[in-house]
Amino acid sequence: MAIDFYELGKKTGAKTPKGQQSGFQSFVSSATKPIEEMLANSKAATTALTAAMPAGVPIEKVPEELRGQVTNFLTENKKSYTDATKVIASGVSAQSTRYKDAVEVINKVNIRFENLSGSLENIALQRQSALDDPSYSDFTTDEDATTFNNLANGSLYGTMSVNDDGSFNYKDANNESKAFSDFKINKTGYLGQQGFLSMQENNAKFKKNSTTSVPWSDMKDSQGMQLDVLFNKLGPRGALDYAFSDKGFMETYSKNKNVSVNNLRKNPESIVEDYKQYNLDQLEEKYTNAPGYDNPNDQFTKSGFEMQAKKRQEKINFEKFKKDMGEPALDDLVLPQQMVKYLNNKSANTRDFAFSSTEGEYGVLKDNNGNSLPTGFYIRKIVVGEDQQNVAKWQLIQEGFKLNWNQIENYLNYDLIAVN
Repeated sequence: MAIDFYELGKKTGAKTPKGQQSGFQSFVSSATKPIEEMLANSKAATTALTAAMPAGVPIEKVPEELRGQVTNFLTENKKSYTDATKVIASGVSAQSTRYKDAVEVINKVNIRFENLSGSLENIALQRQSALDDPSYSDFTTDEDATTFNNLANGSLYGTMSVNDDGSFNYKDANNESKAFSDFKINKTGYLGQQGFLSMQENNAKFKKNSTTSVPWSDMKDSQGMQLDVLFNKLGPRGALDYAFSDKGFMETYSKNKNVSVNNLRKNPESIVEDYKQYNLDQLEEKYTNAPGYDNPNDQFTKSGFEMQAKKRQEKINFEKFKKDMGEPALDDLVLPQQMVKYLNNKSANTRDFAFSSTEGEYGVLKDNNGNSLPTGFYIRKIVVGEDQQNVAKWQLIQEGFKLNWNQIENYLNYDLIAVN
């Protein structure tokens, strides 16, 4: 196994171009800058690197910056491994302390080599992942975001050191040494946004379809419980990710608290509960402004509610009537006299409906002056004549042979219709 790593150390290739700072030099030169500037520079370096290599950035398992450390590590451990194998090969008793110590050294070296191989592979894979998807959660601190971008552009290599066990440490944006195996970047999740939008849409539909006005005060408790369920499903980290992804809220919140957004990431305090309340306030605002029956001018009285129920009921009955006539979808194929009979029956003959036709078998209606009325459906109305006397007069409902629900619903005598 050691020989393989020696070969890797000899064969790995990319050199730092002439005139370009190594990763470590670049890191040290920026270590005293504000974190915002460090992050901006790191992002710019990553963007420049990916733009310069549109076909992909080649990533070596043992990069140039780590090659010397890896070679020294392998050399030192190979010597320990070789010395231990010589003890075993000398024929010393397997029960002796020397033999047992030698076996322990061999096992430790093997574990170190495995750790080294796994660590180098993990670093390479993490860098490839950072290049493939440079996004990260808005809850990520600027320090971690800088480390993430330094990994992507390769400058983090210059800050890394190999440990005795084959693992690696790196220097973060504060120049503190940390285990690379502990470094993790979370991606943005959208469960919170989707849950909130679903609640908002459901509230709008509820208000739109309600036949009575339901004030927000009657909904507030249930909406609060739904938000509790959503935030519990998100968990602590997901809830913070959701809150910090709302840049407008965070900008206002940080100004009110007089604390930078980055410092709020490090010490969120009550942000989750505050953002939950903000969600509830937003739901109230959206619900209040949504179209529906909350306008006092649109609110139904009890009789108004009954009228709506009657109209829904009679629309269903009308569709059944058409279906019974054998033509559920085509109004114009229902015979005019059947339609007139239907209307008169619904009004218990308290209203007079008729059909006039200038041709065919249906008969022609005459106006009060004896003139033939055009083809269409009519209702007899009592109007005040020129002599201030009540006069019966045919009023046109709809010309032609067609008559649909929208044209007749306002002519029915709903006072005689009961809600089933």
